[in-house]
Amino acid sequence: MDINKIVTTPLSVNFTTSKKVHTDTNNLFSIETHTGTKNISSLEIKTAKTLKTLSEKYDITNATFQELKKISSALYKADEISLKEHALITFDLGRATESIKQDIPSVSHNFTMYATKANKSGERNWIKEFQARADQAFGYGNIIGAQANLSIVAILQKLKH
Repeated sequence: MDINKIVTTPLSVNFTTSKKVHTDTNNLFSIETHTGTKNISSLEIKTAKTLKTLSEKYDITNATFQELKKISSALYKADEISLKEHALITFDLGRATESIKQDIPSVSHNFTMYATKANKSGERNWIKEFQARADQAFGYGNIIGAQANLSIVAILQKLKH
């Protein structure tokens, strides 16, 4: 069957990408490591500096949501994470939980959309939180959601002390 005979206009799909291309990735530098000399790009140096700065300023295993948002914003501004990853990290489950509680009076006052508990100061281990979200998504058969959360876990593990 020729679909162009059925549909009056031919079907076509255009794919576009909007990824930023780093122009300095070909600038290689050599550094001495305990295993010898290693060539690294200026982009890798920039990434390492960004991660080091953030890990010195914040403890991702004991941070508030406000601190997590600052970390995510810094990573996004430094082109270390995508807009999708930034959105996943900064989606406020606390506000979503409160909205559900207000809209549905029969919901328990203990209900939360978070997968892990925060301490009394509102700090939580965000690596464990996103791992638990990935596990929940996988348990529900949501493979895409599980993979997205695992991607966040991988990013946050780079910030671990």
